[in-house]
Amino acid sequence: MCIRARTMDLRGPLMAQRRCRTVLMVGTDLAGMGGIRTVVEGYIQAGLFDEIDCTYVTTHRPGSPGTKVLAALSGWARVALRLITLDSPLVHIHLSSRASFWRKSVVCLLARLARRPYLLHVHGSEFAQFYEECSPRARRIVRGVLARATLVLALSQAWRETLREISPRARLEVLTNAVPLPPLEELRRPGRGRPTLLFLGEVARHKGVLELARAFAQVTDRVGQLQLVYGGTGSAREEVRELTAQLKLGDRVEFTGWLEAQRKRAAFAGATIFVLPSYVEGMPMALLEAMSWGLPTIATAVGGVPEVITHEVNGLLVPPGDIEALAAAVARLMGDPALRQRLGEAARETIATRFSIGTAVERLIGIYRRFGIEPRGAHPRREICLDAATSDK
Repeated sequence: MCIRARTMDLRGPLMAQRRCRTVLMVGTDLAGMGGIRTVVEGYIQAGLFDEIDCTYVTTHRPGSPGTKVLAALSGWARVALRLITLDSPLVHIHLSSRASFWRKSVVCLLARLARRPYLLHVHGSEFAQFYEECSPRARRIVRGVLARATLVLALSQAWRETLREISPRARLEVLTNAVPLPPLEELRRPGRGRPTLLFLGEVARHKGVLELARAFAQVTDRVGQLQLVYGGTGSAREEVRELTAQLKLGDRVEFTGWLEAQRKRAAFAGATIFVLPSYVEGMPMALLEAMSWGLPTIATAVGGVPEVITHEVNGLLVPPGDIEALAAAVARLMGDPALRQRLGEAARETIATRFSIGTAVERLIGIYRRFGIEPRGAHPRREICLDAATSDK
């Protein structure tokens, strides 16, 4: 069922602010990794920056602690400058949890000092856990940052309710993640290469990567030449390597590291099944991308995932941490090509009708218009304005 977000009345908050004409978007380095980067890249490719006068500034760059500190300091300076020089900007801030939240809280403060409204776009599946780990004083700051935002965007209805529990005074609305549909001619073809079970994302414990290895070990004797591919980097990567060695999985498990655009497309095109056995999720981009490629998917019913996958209709859902159920789902799909095809086709149709990037950009432009920002319409396309840290993109 398609969930429609309640439209927020922003006239009250805007009465105390000047109306907006431009957007100052703040996020992570577009040459980096992660879901925020993928979301912003999708907006750019779908033409958001052509339709809206939008400037992008990064406050984060992957690397050493020193690199991250310098990126934050230079990013804050650029935000402060843009708040002065841009024409009545609305500040659209992409943030997740922990360090990302604290970096972006400085941006929120700068926006308030400049008397500009800020819109918080909350990503990251561990935000609730981050809040629980905070001290009482830090929790007050988190609640205040959310409550002072003119609007907070949640990735799913489930996460909207979670954020409401954290900050009851926050003005919340749902804007789901979205992805483009790959051309039909690029989709995988039956019988291409070795049967592959693909995981794509952060190789971390909360993603269920250890349970995935154990489930895979249970089906290797039953499913011919099936291989498991971990696409991504993360804190549990070496732990997973050690576990697969103990399970004697040998060359049936591959660790690819972070997959850039071309390699990621090749991974989706060559996969047989996509699996995401997470313990917590928001609205996982990797899941949406896999579904757009017509892949049959196995996931856990956490976060916003049940708002995307209906069990037995466009994918299979298993309980988080249930190794036996995960193994059974893999074996079932591998033994039933017709089921794989049916679920894969339904998955792609779900993306086309409910999670297409074009629809998401239209929704975001509609939100901007409520702040007084009008799209360019028939105006000529312009060069996308990115800050110095991302200009090489």
